[in-house]
Amino acid sequence: MSWINNTQKAINFIENNLLENISADDVSKHINSSTDYFQKTFNIVTGLSVSEYIRNRRLTLAGEELKNTQAKVINLSLKYGYDSPDSFTKAFTRFHGITPTSAKVSSENLKYFFPLTIKIYIKGGFGMSRKIIPNIPNIGYYGSETDFGVNLLAATFSIAGTPMDRAELAFYSGMANHFCWIENNWVESRGCECFGNNNETLFEEELRLLKIIGWSAKYVIVNRDKDGQMLNTNEEQIKRDFVESIDKGYPILTRRTNNHRYSIIIGYEDDGDKIVCKEAVDAEGGGGEHKDAETFVHENWQHVILDYIMLKERLEPIPERQRILEQLKLITAHARRTDKIHNDKFDYGISSGETAWEAYLSMLEHEDLSALPLSDGKYSLNNYLGVYCDGLCQIWERHAALPYYRSLAEKYPEWRDELEIAVAALDECSKYGGFLWSQGITFEGEGLEKFRDPATRKILADEGRKAMQKDMEAIEQFEKILEKEGLL
Repeated sequence: MSWINNTQKAINFIENNLLENISADDVSKHINSSTDYFQKTFNIVTGLSVSEYIRNRRLTLAGEELKNTQAKVINLSLKYGYDSPDSFTKAFTRFHGITPTSAKVSSENLKYFFPLTIKIYIKGGFGMSRKIIPNIPNIGYYGSETDFGVNLLAATFSIAGTPMDRAELAFYSGMANHFCWIENNWVESRGCECFGNNNETLFEEELRLLKIIGWSAKYVIVNRDKDGQMLNTNEEQIKRDFVESIDKGYPILTRRTNNHRYSIIIGYEDDGDKIVCKEAVDAEGGGGEHKDAETFVHENWQHVILDYIMLKERLEPIPERQRILEQLKLITAHARRTDKIHNDKFDYGISSGETAWEAYLSMLEHEDLSALPLSDGKYSLNNYLGVYCDGLCQIWERHAALPYYRSLAEKYPEWRDELEIAVAALDECSKYGGFLWSQGITFEGEGLEKFRDPATRKILADEGRKAMQKDMEAIEQFEKILEKEGLL
C-alpha cells in the first residue's frame, strides 16, 4: 500500500509542477525516496517511466492549448520544457500523430493522456485495454544507432526466451565490424550506421542472424502505391500478425516511413487497432547522454509502417565453428568490397569497409565548411558534425565484440595468434570513436567552430587513417584464419 500512496503523492507533485523544470530526482526527494527505488516502483505501479509520464502530460496540455488559443509554437516549446521549436515539433508529432501546425487547423486527432489516479486500481492514462509482453528489459540508447541496433536485438531475444550474450550478438549481427558511408554527401550519409545497410536485400542481415542462432521468422515488406495505400498486404492481416506474435510473447522488429530506425512492438490495444512500441528518443538539445528507449502508443500505424519481422519458432542453430567462419567470411567480404551497395534506403549507393573509410576521411579533411551556418537545418555545421559522429559510432562499436573474440582465442587455440592480434588492433581502432572530444570539439559555440577549422579536421583525419590501418590489420588476421581453414 505504501507503493500506491507514494506513487499518488508523486503524481500530485508532478501535476502541480508540470511547467517547472522537474526531474525524477526532484519527485523522489518530495516523497523522501531514493531516485532508483522510486523510479522502479513508479514503473511497476503505472507501467510508465517518470519521464514518459511527464512528457505525456505536457504534450497533452500543449495540444489543448493549441486547440483553444492562438499560442505560437515557439512559445509553447519553451513553456513545456523543450530546447527549441524543432524538438517540440518532433515530440508533439510523435505523440499526437500530427504536427502542431496541423493541430491548429484540426484538433480531431489529438491524443489525450489524463492524469493518473492511483488507488487499488489505475484510472486514467489513455483509457485503453492493453496486452503488453511482461518483463521488458531496458534498451539503452545514447545516440549511436549501431550500438542501439545490438541492444534492440539483445532485448528481442531476451524477451523471446533465448537470451544471447551482447558481445556474441555484436559479432554475429555484423555491427561490431560495420562501416558504411556515402561519398561526397554529408546529408545523405545520415543513418548509414543503422542496421542492415551492408546489403542490397532488405532484412538479409537479420534473417541470416536468425538462421545462425536458430529462429524461423516471417518478414513482410509493405509495398505502397503513390497514395500510400498498401499493395501486397492489408491492415487486417498485419493486425493478425501483431496480435499472434504478442500473444506468444514474441516482440516484433519494425520500421516506419518517417523514421528508418528500428523499434520493437511489445504490445497492442483494442485487438491490434493500436500498437505499443519501444523506441529510441534523441536527447533534447543533442548530446550523447544515455537514455533508454521509451514506450509509445501508435494509433495510426497503418499509414506509416514500412516492414516488420516476426519470430515464429525455434530451430536447430548452426554449429558454432561453422557460423564463426561464415561470419568471418562475411566481415572480410564487406571490408574488401569496392562496388556501391544500393538498397531501399539509400539510392545514392553506399560504400563499405575500406572504401567507406577512405571516402569518410577524405570528406572530413577536404570538405569546405566555411560557409555553413552553425545550426540551421540539414546544411549546418552542427548537422555535419552529427553525421561525422554517425561514422564514429560505427567505429566505436568495434570494442563490443572483443570479449567474444577473446573467448574464441581460448576455445580455438589454432586461431589464437590471429585473434589476439585482431583484438589488439580493433581495440586501438575503436578508440578513434572518442578522439574528437580530446580536441575540444562540441556541438555548440567555440567547440563547434573548431570543427569548421581545416587544421583541426586534418588532425581528425590523420588520426582516422591510423584507426583505418588497425581496422584493416584485424581484417588481415581474419583472412589468415580463413586461409588456414581452406575458405579463402
